[in-house]
Amino acid sequence: MADMEKQQLPTDSPPPDYKHDYGAADAVPPSYDQARDPTDTPPTYDSLFGKMKAAKQTSSGALDFIKKLLIVVLGTIGCTICVGLYMAIPISMIVMGAVYLYDCPQEHYIPIYLVVGGCFGVIKLISSMFHRVKNRDKTDDEENVKTNPFDGIVNCFLFAWFIAGNVWIYRTKEYDTNKYLPGGNGTINPFYCNQTLYLYAFWLTTSTYILAASMCFCICCAGVIAAFTAGD
Repeated sequence: MADMEKQQLPTDSPPPDYKHDYGAADAVPPSYDQARDPTDTPPTYDSLFGKMKAAKQTSSGALDFIKKLLIVVLGTIGCTICVGLYMAIPISMIVMGAVYLYDCPQEHYIPIYLVVGGCFGVIKLISSMFHRVKNRDKTDDEENVKTNPFDGIVNCFLFAWFIAGNVWIYRTKEYDTNKYLPGGNGTINPFYCNQTLYLYAFWLTTSTYILAASMCFCICCAGVIAAFTAGD
């Protein structure tokens, strides 16, 4: 009776295949098709490095690659965070220019340059952040970094204003730190310029060139790395 019950037991599936003993010392490792899960999704290019490699693979030349690389860098969330942090710079320009508005007779345009540049800088940053928030659901990087006409006009003004500030600041190489002329009659020294104001404006302008050179260097290094690893 027991033998008959054993013969009537159904077999739902065939026994496992033990021909691949991967634990043995002389076993051959599984192939990629055997090891991978067919239900897994393929790797994506959501990371910054992946986007850089994709830009290299889809670019038609060096100039096209540089253009796409800049679009990728400018479209990242980290760039947006940096733009938000840079809000402190135009605000400090407004404060410094307003506090020392009449403390640089040697070059009275320096505090005016800081106030006007700071105000337009705040407007530019607010407009840029509003544009990115508006396009936050769009996956096209070119659409996210596209400049609207208002930002284009502000950028042109800020560039021209920055050039003018360079002239006003760098031509004031020598100035007097004594506010009043000697003699005790309270006459303002026409060659006076507050040292704090001038040093702030000088290093703010100079650091712009340092930052621009550093960004170009980093972008070039990233482009070289992406070019060498594009075939991996």
